[in-house]
Amino acid sequence: MPETAVRLANLDDAADVAMLVRAVDLHYVGPEVAQPFEPTIAMVERSMREAEGTRYALAYREGHPVGLACFAVLRPGFKLSGLLFVKELFVDSRARGQAVGVVLMRWLADFARSHGLTRIDLTTDGTNTGAQAFYERLGAERMNKVFYRFNLSTDVLTGD
Repeated sequence: MPETAVRLANLDDAADVAMLVRAVDLHYVGPEVAQPFEPTIAMVERSMREAEGTRYALAYREGHPVGLACFAVLRPGFKLSGLLFVKELFVDSRARGQAVGVVLMRWLADFARSHGLTRIDLTTDGTNTGAQAFYERLGAERMNKVFYRFNLSTDVLTGD
């Protein structure tokens, strides 16, 4: 099995990141809803240039991008130590079952520890039992939390 290498992406990697972000969209919402490549790469480049908090880790096998973690460092956190929040963890369908996700999660843990962060938080869809089982196999603790979302395409939080 080829070795998986993971590294923090930079602006030169925007096309690889965008390709995998689009693959995430295609996986979850299908081609009818997923954005084309052009607006996807524009969003990735903007997030990298503006240093808005989004970071990307890329997993490569034999020079090809096969996995992606989209994450952010959030502070203050417990005792001001902060946390790493994983927004997306995705492995290309051709690389699934080859420990790419495990390597990405270990890389994220090493990154967090090296930045003084004391935990990793993430969510999954309630129906994504495969992801839930994966995280639990790695030792994640299922939390009794309630997840909320404000849909800003409606009139919520407008101040009216």
